[in-house]
Amino acid sequence: MGEAVSNGDADFVRLEAQKQLDAGADMLDVNGGVAGHEAEYLCWMVNVVQELGDIPICLDSADPAALRQALPLCKRTPMINSITAEPERINALSPLVKEFGTKVIALCLEASGTPKSADDRVATATRLIDQLTGAGIPVERIYVDPCVFPVSTGPEHGPALIDAIGMIKEGFPEVHISCGVSNVSFGLPERKLLNRVFLPMLLAKGMDTAILDPCDSQMMATIAASEALLGIDEFCMSYLEAHREGKLRG
Repeated sequence: MGEAVSNGDADFVRLEAQKQLDAGADMLDVNGGVAGHEAEYLCWMVNVVQELGDIPICLDSADPAALRQALPLCKRTPMINSITAEPERINALSPLVKEFGTKVIALCLEASGTPKSADDRVATATRLIDQLTGAGIPVERIYVDPCVFPVSTGPEHGPALIDAIGMIKEGFPEVHISCGVSNVSFGLPERKLLNRVFLPMLLAKGMDTAILDPCDSQMMATIAASEALLGIDEFCMSYLEAHREGKLRG
């Protein structure tokens, strides 16, 4: 994708976007992070993707200047990915979130480093939520990302994340939880298997948004089945629709 963007290959970008939409993506994460060209490329990608229609977009950038240029181009109110608890970053980005009325992913990272435990994640999430709501951003527009780390680097990473999600949802029922699911399997074989098994665990604790590969049909079937079993999909209507469309077959 980086090469396609650098070369101005709009056909490649449109094709990838359409594939993800056809596979069931509810929002497209658009990242123009090519060094020295982020604002230019982010705006270009937003325009190219929106040639396909009125597409919900997540602007994946921590650059306030790039975001300020890209935000007015979005046909629908977008999401920003992401804010952290680092003072410089939250102070620079929260005014944009408020001004444009966007949703925002609040990543549980402090200036001091990455969280080590469930309690660390909850403490950072609490600070982020307090700061964002204090800046006038409604809690229902906040998507806390408690930071998924590879289980290959520590057996505590999976359980700590799962516990943190439950604790955050208990303390802030109206806040959303978002995770980059595939981070958990980095460095291990059969990554898609680990990702598919991990996702229902997160849904059961309260995660309601995920950055993942919608073109993994088995992952999408896992979501449909999990939401039916957890009562998220009332009367299993989405599950039945997926079945009729042949989307539950391995």
